[in-house]
Amino acid sequence: MADIDKLMEDLKRTRDEMRLQLHLASKEAENEWGELTGEWDKFLTRAQFDKSSEEVGEAAKELGLRMKAAYDRFKKAVD
Repeated sequence: MADIDKLMEDLKRTRDEMRLQLHLASKEAENEWGELTGEWDKFLTRAQFDKSSEEVGEAAKELGLRMKAAYDRFKKAVD
């Protein structure tokens, strides 16, 4: 499950970087950030739970990859 740990680290780093830029973002970006925060919470819960099951762990990995794409879009929007 090292892949999920690395993904979690990467997402956390990206999330922390974006949080620093959030104060410059527009109201639309703030709304999107709120949605991403909810997804982040879901991802953390699922990733912690799913570490014990490889099959279900793939679902957490998929959610993490979708979040990474959403974070990338958000980051481009506020840059």
